[in-house]
Amino acid sequence: MARIYLTEFARDYAAMNAIWEAEFPPGRLPARTTVGVTGLALGALVEIDLVVAV
Repeated sequence: MARIYLTEFARDYAAMNAIWEAEFPPGRLPARTTVGVTGLALGALVEIDLVVAV
């Protein structure tokens, strides 16, 4: 499960979605929540909180 925070949601959502889909096998995308925020630490544009269970 992942939580993704974007400071420029409208601008970056489509690009983030394309990268996300490219990084995982088809049909194996983790559950995800994407949230627009007004700011992140150190001026970051994106932050991803990912929990993996194997």
